[in-house]
Amino acid sequence: MVLFSVFYKAQEADSLKPKLWTASANTEYGMVLPTNIHLKSYPHKAFAAYSFEFLKQTNGNRDWESLYNYPQIGVGVIAVDYLTNKQLGSPYSIYGIYNAKIKQWDKLKWYHSINFGISFNSTPYNSDLGYLNSSIGSKTNMFISLGTGLYYEIGKHFDLGLNLRFNHLSNGSLKTPNRGLNSVAPQLSLVYYPERISPQKSDTVRIVHDKYNTVEFSVFAARKSAFYKGTDRDPSNYYQGYIYNIYGAEAFYFRQYSEKSAYGIGVGITQDDEYNHTMYLENGFVYDKKRFSRNQVLASIIPSYRLIMGKLYVNIGAGYYLFKKTWKYDKTPFFQRIGLQYQVTDRLFASFGINAYDFHVANYLEWKLGYTFSKKVRK
Repeated sequence: MVLFSVFYKAQEADSLKPKLWTASANTEYGMVLPTNIHLKSYPHKAFAAYSFEFLKQTNGNRDWESLYNYPQIGVGVIAVDYLTNKQLGSPYSIYGIYNAKIKQWDKLKWYHSINFGISFNSTPYNSDLGYLNSSIGSKTNMFISLGTGLYYEIGKHFDLGLNLRFNHLSNGSLKTPNRGLNSVAPQLSLVYYPERISPQKSDTVRIVHDKYNTVEFSVFAARKSAFYKGTDRDPSNYYQGYIYNIYGAEAFYFRQYSEKSAYGIGVGITQDDEYNHTMYLENGFVYDKKRFSRNQVLASIIPSYRLIMGKLYVNIGAGYYLFKKTWKYDKTPFFQRIGLQYQVTDRLFASFGINAYDFHVANYLEWKLGYTFSKKVRK
């Protein structure tokens, strides 16, 4: 009898455990943005997409969840049909999801979302096969999607949503051409909740955590594909070029001014093989040679902002190469970057990010490992 009583109570406790997961089915119908000459030549730019997402509703078990108004996090898959433009391929993507509620009016809710993942099955530029669209240079690309929309509760278990989404495909210049494929679309969503959960605010006083001043050091590595940009390029092989390596080291000082944010400034040195070489055309073929007698290391200064979400940081920076020489086909000495940093331990971290220029052109993807040498509580 005692054993039966214990089993019954355990079963009852399990049955009372809230179901925090939710699922949504979504469809989009929009247009590819004509951001380059090849896309502008397409008479029809419509596309359709279908996605399924599985999410978990955070409930405040971790401090950052209540700070960000109990967001939903999860994974999703999307398949894209370019309709009359089959030469772009039939890409599908797997991505992580961050959904956050901005405001709610009774049954009407306003969300914003960020999706980030990897895409497969695009048709890349290939002059030999007649695929001349310069938007995509590889079958595998990054997938980034930003959106905002309204959701209405239509019953005990369902929401109906209408969103506006911006989608981006790019390989981060791992392979050229890589002008990127951008699209915008309204999205219709049907969301299923097995149980509607409203995160309960704790009656206890929330602990205000210490704010820190930190000094971090990291090393990074990257690869990028670059092509010859002279005016006498061979039309039959317009994107001849080379793959170059980039590596470097950086030191940052960050001052945390709230539980969610920190500002900082960093200095770095970068060995960029593309900068240290120049390409030239000879007999229809592209060659490269050393630009300087000795390799030049690029020194940079990088003001940055950090968004803190538990152990995950979003770092946003804008930098300047202090002594970069200007050449005819060089990129600007200004650069921008955005990266995701995860604290593996209290001191050790890993990061992945995008280095770009002109605020929209990917220069390369960088992988970083680092260590926090100093971590002092702000006084």
